Amino acid sequence: MLKHSTIRRGITIVEMLVVISVIAVLLGILLPALNVARRNALWATSQANLREIGQLLVLYSGDNREAIVPTAFDYSQNLLPGKPRSASPASAQPPIGLVSVGSWTDILWTTAKFGPIASNMDPAVNAWDYRFDSPDATLYESGFEQKNIFRSGEPLQKVAAGGTGATPFGTGPLEIEKGQPGYFGGNPFFDARVATSAHPYSGNYWVTGQIKRPEASMYCMDSAVGELLTVNDPTLALNSTLNLTGADWRYSGGQALALFLDGHVDGVAEWDSLQELEIDFGVRVFALDKNRFFPTP
Repeated sequence: MLKHSTIRRGITIVEMLVVISVIAVLLGILLPALNVARRNALWATSQANLREIGQLLVLYSGDNREAIVPTAFDYSQNLLPGKPRSASPASAQPPIGLVSVGSWTDILWTTAKFGPIASNMDPAVNAWDYRFDSPDATLYESGFEQKNIFRSGEPLQKVAAGGTGATPFGTGPLEIEKGQPGYFGGNPFFDARVATSAHPYSGNYWVTGQIKRPEASMYCMDSAVGELLTVNDPTLALNSTLNLTGADWRYSGGQALALFLDGHVDGVAEWDSLQELEIDFGVRVFALDKNRFFPTP
């Protein structure tokens, strides 16, 4: 009786190359789509965070005689400095900055009672629990991954050369902060610290009734320098070179997200000067108690 042997045919090199080519084409189609979906998700997260910030600003104003949260403060010389950036627990020292000195994020973090978050459970090393202090780079370095509406969904990708720490404590984020959630920087117009040569325009507290056009008045936006944006000329000279520094166009299409005082969030394309930002883009930064900062052409 004859036995029939079964011949198994293997895959040829040509067939293998065809399969690899098909996979490569599919990856070429899918990866960009997945990347777009990811970037859109980050954009949506940042938008949601900014809208929540806008709601907190409204709540704060309602509880504080229509006061607008200052974007930077220094209560260190006050007899009663209040809760934001106060020692917690008593006599503890913050890992970044000074007690009673901080930004709008600390005020809103404290107002919303998002804390405390213990940075170190060992009381022998003077633990700091972030009861009145919003999460900072030190906390993120320790592995903090909880939701924080005062940071963007898009991670920080670029830092200022030679930065000494995020504003308002330093000149810009440190290199080790790359990959941490990106900052939202507050408008320096609302800087309530005592005026100095570095920021002579500061020192004022504002209320909502003083703002002429809240729908065009930017409160905060994506930032590469920290929690407070800066200007390239502290004298605020009215010319085409005056600009807001620190804005970060970190989303697809070169967009930065901004929160306005009426509560809406919008994307802003890159601009060349504050004059262009106000006249051509309709976004107000300084002299918000006046109809305009720059004279119309």
